[in-house]
Amino acid sequence: MSAIYNKPQHVIVIGAGAIGASVSYFLSKKDPGLRVTVVEKSGVAKAASGKSGGFLALDWSDSTELGPLSRKSFQLHEQLAKELDGEAYGYRRVDTYAVTIGSSATGKKINKIAWLDTEKVAAASSMGTTKSTAQVHPYKFTNALIDDSKKRGVQVRIGQGVKSLIYDDSLKKMKGVVLDDDSEIEGDAVVVCMGPWSGHLPIKSGRSPRGRLPIMAARAHSIVVKPHQEVPAQALFCSLQIGRKFYDPEIYPRNDSTVYICGETDDEPLPASADDIKVEESSISTLQQLAAVASPSHLDGAELLAKQACYLPSSRDGLPLIGEYPAVQGLYIATGHSCWGILNSPVTGLMMSELIVDGKISSLDQATVAAVSPKGRC
Repeated sequence: MSAIYNKPQHVIVIGAGAIGASVSYFLSKKDPGLRVTVVEKSGVAKAASGKSGGFLALDWSDSTELGPLSRKSFQLHEQLAKELDGEAYGYRRVDTYAVTIGSSATGKKINKIAWLDTEKVAAASSMGTTKSTAQVHPYKFTNALIDDSKKRGVQVRIGQGVKSLIYDDSLKKMKGVVLDDDSEIEGDAVVVCMGPWSGHLPIKSGRSPRGRLPIMAARAHSIVVKPHQEVPAQALFCSLQIGRKFYDPEIYPRNDSTVYICGETDDEPLPASADDIKVEESSISTLQQLAAVASPSHLDGAELLAKQACYLPSSRDGLPLIGEYPAVQGLYIATGHSCWGILNSPVTGLMMSELIVDGKISSLDQATVAAVSPKGRC
């Protein structure tokens, strides 16, 4: 990077999920005069950002390179909740438990999780308190960021995807993007926030004429139900046995009196867009059965409000890619967050706003910045 940093004039953000929404939000807050355009093929929070659990943890990444990043983002979630009316998008602190349900149960009711009235609860232990775990409704959270960004002049274009990037003659500098209908948008900075589809975007560089980002995708199913009775703010990570099969469902009651349940991932190939994602009915039935076993009085036969599937993006080494793409000036990457995309979206947006406007990331220590940088990993 040169000694004198030339700030971009027009930033194009590809993707309107939680990451793209956070990037546009923090860019518009940091530099209200900067032109920002969000381009989205399907719709705001149409993929994982609208169908994930929205669980937030302060310290669960402390043993990894992501520890400082996740801690910062957890704090930013609290700050955003004050700025954007977090109650409206489901922000609240929760108690979190690991629960084992199966044939080895003692038959004793776990009083601290009273709504699990099954006699098959074998054990329950705390994984976090209201000091260290929280949640948001991811669809409402993402839309809140986009709506607030639009108030500061961010343009959001829905219905056209980006099929390629435009470079200068040297292939070392961004000049814009080409949309699905072959129209173009000029811009001197592009941020790729396409989640699992980030790996489908062709990227030219001196080393790889038609390279791809190293992003993989895994499909996850979930359901949202209306419980028979109100459920307290207690997130559950379950180990559950039915017959000879073992499952690890996650159960998240929300502040809108619904309950979200998700399960294992599979390797179903990623479709062309979020609009083409298929839901496997047998996976939905399994989740309903698991919910009923976990809490017969609250969830058995509960009204099914949503059955859905999404794809989680991850990199080869399990760390997100956040930073400037090597060898191409003005090309930035923010993807590969796996199941922690909602948690780490605010800090990703903050990091990208600093990098794009100031030319460097100052909110985190350089070791953490280097760990997630695309340099040497793309």
